[in-house]
Amino acid sequence: MLRVCSIILFVITLLSCSTRPKVPRDLPGEKEMAEILADIYQLESVLGQTRLSYNSGKKDNVSGYYRNVLDQYEMTKVEFDTAMAWYSANPTVLSDVYAEVIEILSRRDAELKNAMNKEKEQKLNMAKVPSKMDLWNDTTAFKVPFAKADSLDNRVAFDIDVDSLSGGIIRLYAEYSFVKEGLLDSAQMKMITCYADSSMDTLSYQIHKSFKSVKGNVSHQISDSKNLVKVKGLLFDHDTTKNAPVTIDDIKLTFIKNLGAEVMEQR
Repeated sequence: MLRVCSIILFVITLLSCSTRPKVPRDLPGEKEMAEILADIYQLESVLGQTRLSYNSGKKDNVSGYYRNVLDQYEMTKVEFDTAMAWYSANPTVLSDVYAEVIEILSRRDAELKNAMNKEKEQKLNMAKVPSKMDLWNDTTAFKVPFAKADSLDNRVAFDIDVDSLSGGIIRLYAEYSFVKEGLLDSAQMKMITCYADSSMDTLSYQIHKSFKSVKGNVSHQISDSKNLVKVKGLLFDHDTTKNAPVTIDDIKLTFIKNLGAEVMEQR
């Protein structure tokens, strides 16, 4: 395209400055002629090494590519040749037309680069931030035990129906803080993924006692061929015969769609 613009500028330099005539009514006006020429020069730039060129010496013997350009302006090859003959015979008008052609091509080039940059930026953003869906529908913090007489309830069960999810990662996350007086040494967070075909997967994560915050995380890949319809389990599965005071915070159940080979960010 730069070579084409250089040729146009060279033509403009050679054109003389004579009295400016009006374009006949039966010919395309200056702005339309500039658009037509810009389309043709842009087409030639795309064709590049194919060596297809506009042949003005043979009646209606224009390649299909150029014919498509003329068809957009409802022109025949003869009409285009007639218009070019008039403009070539009036260099002052043709000079302004070529100046407009350069402006059009420059504007289109800038618009194309801008669109390509936006598309590239969108792809980068999509790669960095996969589509996420928050599924947890209960309070995000619990203090166990709920009641001293009921140790089963202290396991913190959950049961969440979901809308046929597939092709992604399901992730259960929570933070645990044990109370020093507790007798429990460890526990598990357990997640059971249930599918439309009545199959299920059971996953667990061992939580070891610590008086600092302990992060629990269970993740599972859901294939494209499976439809996830329910996620259930226990946030704090343990030996119910022992005292197990603990605080559970920042509970999250997340589905990450189409993660592919990317590494999921761990908290």
